[in-house]
Amino acid sequence: MTVTRGLGSVVFFTLLFYLGYKVMNPIKKPFSRSLLFALPAVAVVVNNLPIYSLASGMAKVTAPHHQVLFLALECFMVGLFEEVCFRGVIFLSFLEKRRNSAKDRFFAIILSSAVFGAVHLFNIFLGSSPMAVLMQIGYSFLIGAMCSVVLMKTANLWLCVLLHSVFNFCGAVVPRCGEGTVWEPFTVTVTVIIAVLATAYFSVAFFRMRESECDRIYK
Repeated sequence: MTVTRGLGSVVFFTLLFYLGYKVMNPIKKPFSRSLLFALPAVAVVVNNLPIYSLASGMAKVTAPHHQVLFLALECFMVGLFEEVCFRGVIFLSFLEKRRNSAKDRFFAIILSSAVFGAVHLFNIFLGSSPMAVLMQIGYSFLIGAMCSVVLMKTANLWLCVLLHSVFNFCGAVVPRCGEGTVWEPFTVTVTVIIAVLATAYFSVAFFRMRESECDRIYK
Protein backbone atom coordinates (compact mmCIF):
# COMPACT_ATOMS: atom_id res chain seq x y z
CA MET A 1 0.00 0.00 0.00
CA THR A 2 2.85 2.38 0.79
CA VAL A 3 4.49 1.83 -2.60
CA THR A 4 1.30 1.98 -4.66
CA ARG A 5 0.06 5.13 -2.90
CA GLY A 6 3.48 6.71 -3.40
CA LEU A 7 3.37 6.03 -7.13
CA GLY A 8 -0.20 7.28 -7.32
CA SER A 9 0.84 10.48 -5.54
CA VAL A 10 3.47 11.15 -8.19
CA VAL A 11 0.81 10.84 -10.90
CA PHE A 12 -1.59 13.25 -9.20
CA PHE A 13 1.19 15.68 -8.22
CA THR A 14 2.06 15.86 -11.90
CA LEU A 15 -1.58 16.53 -12.77
CA LEU A 16 -1.84 19.13 -10.02
CA PHE A 17 1.20 21.03 -11.34
CA TYR A 18 -0.24 20.82 -14.85
CA LEU A 19 -3.52 22.32 -13.66
CA GLY A 20 -1.61 25.13 -11.95
CA TYR A 21 -3.55 25.20 -8.69
CA LYS A 22 -1.58 27.20 -6.13
CA VAL A 23 -1.83 25.00 -3.05
CA MET A 24 1.63 23.42 -2.84
CA ASN A 25 3.55 26.08 -0.92
CA PRO A 26 3.84 24.60 2.61
CA ILE A 27 4.70 27.94 4.24
CA LYS A 28 2.32 30.16 2.31
CA LYS A 29 1.76 33.38 4.25
CA PRO A 30 0.15 33.83 6.70
CA PHE A 31 1.22 30.35 7.82
CA SER A 32 0.64 30.94 11.54
CA ARG A 33 -2.91 32.08 10.84
CA SER A 34 -3.51 28.94 8.77
CA LEU A 35 -2.37 26.76 11.67
CA LEU A 36 -4.59 28.67 14.07
CA PHE A 37 -7.58 28.22 11.77
CA ALA A 38 -6.96 24.45 11.59
CA LEU A 39 -6.71 23.88 15.37
CA PRO A 40 -10.25 22.42 15.65
CA ALA A 41 -9.31 19.98 12.88
CA VAL A 42 -6.21 19.03 14.89
CA ALA A 43 -8.48 18.23 17.84
CA VAL A 44 -10.61 16.00 15.60
CA VAL A 45 -7.68 13.97 14.25
CA VAL A 46 -5.82 13.61 17.57
CA ASN A 47 -9.04 12.49 19.27
CA ASN A 48 -9.08 9.51 16.89
CA LEU A 49 -6.34 8.09 19.13
CA PRO A 50 -7.89 6.17 22.08
CA ILE A 51 -6.12 8.42 24.57
CA TYR A 52 -8.20 7.47 27.60
CA SER A 53 -7.88 3.73 26.93
CA LEU A 54 -4.10 4.03 26.50
CA ALA A 55 -3.71 6.16 29.62
CA SER A 56 -5.89 3.88 31.76
CA GLY A 57 -4.31 0.65 30.55
CA MET A 58 -7.42 -0.63 28.74
CA ALA A 59 -5.39 -0.55 25.51
CA LYS A 60 -1.71 -0.75 24.74
CA VAL A 61 0.71 -0.77 21.82
CA THR A 62 2.51 -4.11 21.76
CA ALA A 63 4.25 -4.09 18.37
CA PRO A 64 7.97 -3.30 18.06
CA HIS A 65 8.98 0.26 17.25
CA HIS A 66 9.87 -0.46 13.64
CA GLN A 67 6.37 -1.82 12.96
CA VAL A 68 4.80 1.35 14.39
CA LEU A 69 7.10 3.44 12.20
CA PHE A 70 6.12 1.43 9.12
CA LEU A 71 2.46 2.03 9.99
CA ALA A 72 3.15 5.77 10.31
CA LEU A 73 4.82 5.74 6.87
CA GLU A 74 1.88 3.85 5.38
CA CYS A 75 -0.62 6.30 6.90
CA PHE A 76 1.37 9.24 5.56
CA MET A 77 1.49 7.82 2.03
CA VAL A 78 -2.24 7.04 2.08
CA GLY A 79 -2.99 10.55 3.37
CA LEU A 80 -0.69 12.08 0.77
CA PHE A 81 -2.24 10.17 -2.13
CA GLU A 82 -5.85 10.73 -1.08
CA GLU A 83 -5.41 14.45 -0.39
CA VAL A 84 -3.55 15.14 -3.63
CA CYS A 85 -6.12 13.13 -5.56
CA PHE A 86 -9.42 14.02 -3.91
CA ARG A 87 -8.75 17.51 -2.53
CA GLY A 88 -5.91 18.73 -4.73
CA VAL A 89 -7.32 17.57 -8.07
CA ILE A 90 -10.95 16.42 -7.85
CA PHE A 91 -12.27 18.97 -5.33
CA LEU A 92 -10.38 21.91 -6.79
CA SER A 93 -11.54 20.93 -10.28
CA PHE A 94 -15.16 21.01 -9.08
CA LEU A 95 -14.55 24.27 -7.21
CA GLU A 96 -12.88 26.00 -10.17
CA LYS A 97 -16.19 26.18 -12.04
CA ARG A 98 -18.39 26.49 -8.95
CA ARG A 99 -17.07 29.10 -6.56
CA ASN A 100 -19.12 32.23 -7.24
CA SER A 101 -21.52 31.63 -4.36
CA ALA A 102 -21.70 29.76 -1.07
CA LYS A 103 -24.20 27.39 -2.68
CA ASP A 104 -21.76 26.54 -5.47
CA ARG A 105 -18.87 26.03 -3.05
CA PHE A 106 -21.06 23.88 -0.81
CA PHE A 107 -22.00 21.72 -3.80
CA ALA A 108 -18.32 21.25 -4.68
CA ILE A 109 -17.56 20.11 -1.13
CA ILE A 110 -20.49 17.69 -0.97
CA LEU A 111 -19.83 16.21 -4.40
CA SER A 112 -16.09 15.64 -3.93
CA SER A 113 -16.57 14.30 -0.38
CA ALA A 114 -19.28 11.92 -1.61
CA VAL A 115 -16.92 10.62 -4.29
CA PHE A 116 -14.21 10.18 -1.66
CA GLY A 117 -16.58 8.29 0.64
CA ALA A 118 -17.96 6.11 -2.16
CA VAL A 119 -14.47 4.93 -3.12
CA HIS A 120 -14.27 3.17 0.25
CA LEU A 121 -17.05 0.82 -0.87
CA PHE A 122 -14.31 -1.21 -2.55
CA ASN A 123 -13.00 -2.18 0.91
CA ILE A 124 -15.85 -4.67 1.18
CA PHE A 125 -14.11 -6.71 -1.53
CA LEU A 126 -10.94 -6.72 0.61
CA GLY A 127 -12.64 -8.48 3.49
CA SER A 128 -14.05 -5.58 5.55
CA SER A 129 -17.47 -6.10 7.09
CA PRO A 130 -20.43 -4.08 5.73
CA MET A 131 -20.70 -2.16 9.03
CA ALA A 132 -17.00 -1.31 8.99
CA VAL A 133 -17.29 -0.11 5.39
CA LEU A 134 -20.29 2.07 6.24
CA MET A 135 -18.31 3.64 9.09
CA GLN A 136 -15.38 4.24 6.74
CA ILE A 137 -17.67 5.92 4.21
CA GLY A 138 -19.13 8.18 6.90
CA TYR A 139 -15.74 9.11 8.37
CA SER A 140 -14.27 9.65 4.90
CA PHE A 141 -17.11 11.97 3.89
CA LEU A 142 -16.75 14.08 7.04
CA ILE A 143 -12.95 14.22 6.95
CA GLY A 144 -13.12 15.08 3.24
CA ALA A 145 -15.53 17.93 3.90
CA MET A 146 -13.39 19.26 6.77
CA CYS A 147 -10.19 19.14 4.72
CA SER A 148 -11.97 20.86 1.82
CA VAL A 149 -12.84 23.83 4.05
CA VAL A 150 -9.29 23.91 5.42
CA LEU A 151 -7.90 23.89 1.87
CA MET A 152 -10.18 26.71 0.70
CA LYS A 153 -9.31 28.85 3.70
CA THR A 154 -5.54 28.22 3.84
CA ALA A 155 -4.64 27.24 0.23
CA ASN A 156 -2.24 24.76 1.85
CA LEU A 157 -2.64 21.17 0.69
CA TRP A 158 0.20 19.98 2.96
CA LEU A 159 -1.84 20.92 5.99
CA CYS A 160 -4.63 18.65 4.72
CA VAL A 161 -2.11 15.85 4.14
CA LEU A 162 -0.88 16.18 7.71
CA LEU A 163 -4.39 16.16 9.18
CA HIS A 164 -5.44 13.15 7.11
CA SER A 165 -2.27 11.17 7.90
CA VAL A 166 -2.46 11.79 11.64
CA PHE A 167 -6.15 10.86 11.67
CA ASN A 168 -5.40 7.54 9.94
CA PHE A 169 -2.46 6.75 12.22
CA CYS A 170 -4.31 7.58 15.43
CA GLY A 171 -7.18 5.33 14.42
CA ALA A 172 -4.98 2.42 13.31
CA VAL A 173 -2.17 2.26 15.85
CA VAL A 174 -4.05 0.19 18.47
CA PRO A 175 -5.97 -2.14 16.09
CA ARG A 176 -2.88 -2.74 13.93
CA CYS A 177 -0.05 -2.54 16.47
CA GLY A 178 -1.66 -3.27 19.82
CA GLU A 179 -4.62 -4.64 21.68
CA GLY A 180 -7.39 -3.63 24.03
CA THR A 181 -10.50 -1.47 24.11
CA VAL A 182 -10.65 1.43 21.67
CA TRP A 183 -14.20 2.71 22.16
CA GLU A 184 -15.59 3.13 25.67
CA PRO A 185 -18.24 5.54 27.01
CA PHE A 186 -15.90 8.41 27.89
CA THR A 187 -14.17 8.36 24.48
CA VAL A 188 -17.51 8.17 22.67
CA THR A 189 -18.82 11.16 24.64
CA VAL A 190 -15.70 13.26 23.97
CA THR A 191 -15.77 12.30 20.29
CA VAL A 192 -19.39 13.42 19.90
CA ILE A 193 -18.68 16.73 21.65
CA ILE A 194 -15.60 17.46 19.51
CA ALA A 195 -17.46 16.46 16.34
CA VAL A 196 -20.37 18.79 17.09
CA LEU A 197 -18.11 21.72 17.98
CA ALA A 198 -15.87 21.17 14.93
CA THR A 199 -18.88 20.93 12.62
CA ALA A 200 -20.25 24.21 13.97
CA TYR A 201 -16.84 25.90 13.68
CA PHE A 202 -16.17 24.86 10.10
CA SER A 203 -19.77 25.55 9.05
CA VAL A 204 -19.48 29.14 10.29
CA ALA A 205 -16.04 29.49 8.69
CA PHE A 206 -17.41 28.20 5.39
CA PHE A 207 -20.37 30.56 5.21
CA ARG A 208 -18.19 33.53 6.18
CA MET A 209 -15.68 32.72 3.48
CA ARG A 210 -15.24 35.22 0.66
CA GLU A 211 -15.00 34.31 -3.02
CA SER A 212 -11.57 35.98 -3.21
CA GLU A 213 -10.17 33.39 -0.80
CA CYS A 214 -10.89 30.71 -3.39
CA ASP A 215 -9.78 32.82 -6.34
CA ARG A 216 -6.18 33.00 -5.08
CA ILE A 217 -5.88 29.24 -5.62
CA TYR A 218 -6.46 29.66 -9.36
CA LYS A 219 -4.75 32.97 -10.14
